[in-house]
Amino acid sequence: MTEITKMALTVDEISVQYETKKVLDELSLQVLDNEIMCLLGQSGSGKTTVLKAIAGILPLEHGVISLDGHIISSTESSVTPEKRGMGIIFQDYALFPHMSVLDNICFGIKADKQQAQQTAETLLELVKMQGYGSAYPHELSGGQQQRVAIARALAIQPKLLLLDEPFSNVDYHLRQQLMADIRHILKQREVSAIFVTHSKEEAFAFADKLAFMEEGKIVQTGSAESLYYQPKSTALAESMGKGNWLDVVVVDQHCTRSEDLGEIISTQAHGFDLGTKVKQFIRPNQISLEADDAGIGKVVDQIFTGDTRLHTVSIGELTLIVNQSSTKHLAVDARVAVTVSAHPAILFESQ
Repeated sequence: MTEITKMALTVDEISVQYETKKVLDELSLQVLDNEIMCLLGQSGSGKTTVLKAIAGILPLEHGVISLDGHIISSTESSVTPEKRGMGIIFQDYALFPHMSVLDNICFGIKADKQQAQQTAETLLELVKMQGYGSAYPHELSGGQQQRVAIARALAIQPKLLLLDEPFSNVDYHLRQQLMADIRHILKQREVSAIFVTHSKEEAFAFADKLAFMEEGKIVQTGSAESLYYQPKSTALAESMGKGNWLDVVVVDQHCTRSEDLGEIISTQAHGFDLGTKVKQFIRPNQISLEADDAGIGKVVDQIFTGDTRLHTVSIGELTLIVNQSSTKHLAVDARVAVTVSAHPAILFESQ
């Protein structure tokens, strides 16, 4: 018998307006029980506005939001933020500076003082902050404050956790551990979550599913792999990492032709008609270079990044960015042969 997956949150065609500007335009989103959803997109796409609408901070011009099968926002009625059963973690953590760590966590717990403190102590152990109950927020690092904010949000046993750029104020190495720890806690507690970020690295590491936003709409939802290899918009393709845009002509369902690079093989059928002129997006690691005095390319710059070297190569008027192993050193001004490896083609209609 197939188990039916329960929906934690349903956002159905919501619109939100700031004065005369429509910020969200009939946006829809679904989050399953125990699922971590990432809202990814460029600045101004409306990511934080979605969180505020779900939290009940902003009214809806259109649409319905349901949590655990119950309507919490519509154009006719709205449950107040404190009665929605949601935990919210902001970018600045928003801890009460005049309260100790223990008191910060106890603040939202509806129980007698002794029971609240026992719950808070358990949560401090869960977020690896045992022994810090008497400390104050200003005495903690950014990563420690974030752990306390997580504990405080979990103290109310939320049906849904909302996180707005939760890792942006934490150093890179601490961020990796913090993301792993918080993800483990959410899965252990079976808490659904939505978090906002502009970083694909954070999205890939923390989320089960990604929703990419443009101009107040979600243009694509799916796994990290599907958004990376099969982006449905040029902005999404570019948000997944640097790349090269080529003008190409479709040769057949598995091949395009570039005036500069010749035939480019796709490992999957792309669906464009023979002879169609399209834009092709090729990632730096899908191109390889070899030193060749008769090569069509010329290295004009290279940057050592540790594991890789990022080469800039010119071919006539075309400039390519190519990522190769750091052990493969090609000197500036060297002539090179340029090969595009077979890969799933990313193609868009020419504008």
